[in-house]
Amino acid sequence: MTLQSHSPIYHIYADIRIKFDMKKKYLSIILIISILICSLALATSCAQSIDSTTYKIWLDLNIDDGCNVSCQQQVDVVNNYGIPLDNLKFNVYANAFDSKKPLTCTPEEQDDYFPNGISFGEFKLEEVYGDFKDWSFDFESDLLTVNLKTPLLPDEKITVDMKYELTLPNTNGRYGFNDRGISLSGFYPMLCAMQNGEWTYDEYCPIGDPYFSDAANYQVTFNLPSGWQYVASGKDSKKTQENEDFVTSKAENIRDFALILSPTLNKSSVKHSGVTISYLGEKSQTLEFAQRALDTYGKLFGAYAYDTLAIADMPFVAGGMEYGALCVINEALSGTTYEEVVAHEIAHQWWYGAVGSNNLTDAWQDEGLTNYSTYLYFVNTDNLDYSTLMMGDAYTQFHRFIDIQNSVGESAKGKLGGKLKDFPSNYYYTNLTYNKSLVMWKYMQDTIGKQAVIEALKSYYATYKFAIATPDNLYACLEGSFEGASTLMKNWIASV
Repeated sequence: MTLQSHSPIYHIYADIRIKFDMKKKYLSIILIISILICSLALATSCAQSIDSTTYKIWLDLNIDDGCNVSCQQQVDVVNNYGIPLDNLKFNVYANAFDSKKPLTCTPEEQDDYFPNGISFGEFKLEEVYGDFKDWSFDFESDLLTVNLKTPLLPDEKITVDMKYELTLPNTNGRYGFNDRGISLSGFYPMLCAMQNGEWTYDEYCPIGDPYFSDAANYQVTFNLPSGWQYVASGKDSKKTQENEDFVTSKAENIRDFALILSPTLNKSSVKHSGVTISYLGEKSQTLEFAQRALDTYGKLFGAYAYDTLAIADMPFVAGGMEYGALCVINEALSGTTYEEVVAHEIAHQWWYGAVGSNNLTDAWQDEGLTNYSTYLYFVNTDNLDYSTLMMGDAYTQFHRFIDIQNSVGESAKGKLGGKLKDFPSNYYYTNLTYNKSLVMWKYMQDTIGKQAVIEALKSYYATYKFAIATPDNLYACLEGSFEGASTLMKNWIASV
């Protein structure tokens, strides 16, 4: 994120001529039974062919009265964690937008986040079914727990099906609808990330990026409202049934799935070095910036990990936001600032997308590295004036932050890392996670040499692609490139 700044069950629907009807909000008992039986049969027959956790999601978008979505979801969970699992835990981020919860933005962002006044959403979990013991949903922690009959052993699989309804809030944030269209991200129950043999989760935090997950495969089918355009994570295909369009999008090894739809924005695309780049927006140079970024980061760190990349310009409270093979950019930005945010969010496809890290506790690990990658983008595209401006601005803002805190008698806790909810404000978060981190990476470059840094990052990318890397993993790659480099960085991380 930048601050500033097709499916077997789907065929069953088609075969019995049941479609996602925007005016119908129910399924017959016969259909539900058919889906249950077929889901279990398909999960059994396909068990040996699944090697990664796979989400299959069906969305029925209803835009006639507000914005509501009926959802069915099948998750084929693969135990790739090397330990027996007694339960499964899912983050339900959409529940955080309920009226009984704190606002999902900071007070400073409220007017921009809610342009038409404060708005809430609702997540209504209707059913969870499968061959497990029981399940429970904790409203307060936004956590769905599925308890298993017997431990799920390493390399074994289990299928969990669920049905839920979404009411979207009216926001200029990651999730909701506004005058431009619909942003669907973090809308589905998402399997928590596994670290050190435990499911990792925390309360939804308005500061930073609250999403954290392992890489997984996705297949999402949705009805496309007449006259609307869209971009989605992954490679999509469209079919028409009874005068209504349905889109299925598939992606492998992405952190999360996102979908952006608009009744007003135009869609364009280009094929570049085997990657299909799609753009939803009105700016003339976006596809050019995207190609330039893919080329730059590919040469610096290693080839782009996916075969699609989507970009959407939307009203947004921040500069932009990254998702699996998809980026959202604040449509109000222009000029080189806009190019910077495009380059930043695409860099996240290396640091967050391919190489995961725990942004709930170590946001500097992906954001700082992404900011440094953006700096390198301008260096390598011969815009040295802007790269110098970026670095000077980060240095000035960070030191001004320190001076201001000291002047009011508050010690500025400059240590990188820590839980998102422990940051007292976005001001703190931005100056440490973005500005101090960028200054740190430039110091590393000046001290051990640019080539040593690049070689370390190439190793980091190649070693931890589609995995979750810890700070120690990053330190080890630096040490492998230059002896003593890990100590230098650790001093920066720990210093206040």
